[in-house]
Amino acid sequence: MENLFATVISKMVDVGMYDLMIFAFALALFYAILTRAKILGESKYINGTIAFVISFFIFGYPVIVGYSLVAPFASFFTQTTVFIMVFLVAFMVASFFYPDLPGFLTKTFTTRGMLMNAIAIGIAIAVISGAVSVLWNAPKGNEGLPSAPSELPVMAAGVVVAILLLIVAGSAAVGKG
Repeated sequence: MENLFATVISKMVDVGMYDLMIFAFALALFYAILTRAKILGESKYINGTIAFVISFFIFGYPVIVGYSLVAPFASFFTQTTVFIMVFLVAFMVASFFYPDLPGFLTKTFTTRGMLMNAIAIGIAIAVISGAVSVLWNAPKGNEGLPSAPSELPVMAAGVVVAILLLIVAGSAAVGKG
């Protein structure tokens, strides 16, 4: 008997539902970042419009460049989920042997070293899952559409490094205050 879920997922891939999910994920992520950072002010309309436009750029990326983001994102989130489940099981086992595990974790996970470890683990999962392959895959471009610039991987890597530096600098400033 054929697996019903495999059939449903296959139809969702054929229809492009996973591309739509990446659009919705990007929209929610960018809206949350813009709202929290207040870079463009506190207007929900401006933040929503900018997040919507950025999400449409991401939604159009597979069509314009010819490289789908579905497989790298699905792999990244699956591997991250497995990693989190392994940690949860480890924490449950450790709670049997460590008397005050919540207090110990609260002290440990609020240090700057743990932030660096979390960033390193996130980058490692992104590399292992192939999510960073978007940065160095040569964009092919579709027939009749302009091709993406060849310096796209360098620009994208620069943006990622800048974001990581802002996160680290922000955490250092919070620790001093």
